[in-house]
Amino acid sequence: MKVRMIDGVEKLEQCPPFFVDKLLWGTKSIPKTYGYLGFVPGDGLYLKMICEEKDPLRTCTKDRDPVYRDSAMEAFFMFESQHAKSGPPVYFNFEFNANGVLLAGYGNRRTYRSFFAKELYPEFHCKAEISEEQWSVSLRIPITVLEQVCGPLNLEEGSAFTCNFYKISETKEIEHYAAYAPIDSDVPSFHVPEFFETAEIVKED
Repeated sequence: MKVRMIDGVEKLEQCPPFFVDKLLWGTKSIPKTYGYLGFVPGDGLYLKMICEEKDPLRTCTKDRDPVYRDSAMEAFFMFESQHAKSGPPVYFNFEFNANGVLLAGYGNRRTYRSFFAKELYPEFHCKAEISEEQWSVSLRIPITVLEQVCGPLNLEEGSAFTCNFYKISETKEIEHYAAYAPIDSDVPSFHVPEFFETAEIVKED
């Protein structure tokens, strides 16, 4: 994946789209799901994900609610930490529903994850838009917030990190799982950084 450097969020949708189309764990179909990811130097990553889904399940109304039980989209990232220690590296999860409710955390495994303080959530600028035919969520991921966990990242042209993007619902009536990068696992879980895709920050064409 190539992540374009842009000079503002207004250029985000000029970046090449990515598609969440790898169906997993018995999922037969999902609504078309895709997104855009760009990098504003000195600021952070900007993400917009779109799902062409009518009337998505959206019961969660407060940040840090379990949105994966609704119809949700998710973005996971892992950066090379300057504070690296022995053991598995830390990765970030950002999960959101059509109400714009955000669940954001970090850790080195699925269990015992840390969650960002509620006071930090305004920094993510999480915003949902919903229409009759689709819904979308826009998100800012500030470098300053990432560096509180990872230490200095020095993100610039040529920098690389890993990531994956998902469509999910754990509610039985509509249960489904899909990813951008394929996951080779018998057990349903998106917390598998070994299957994240490499992303490189590049200059705008």
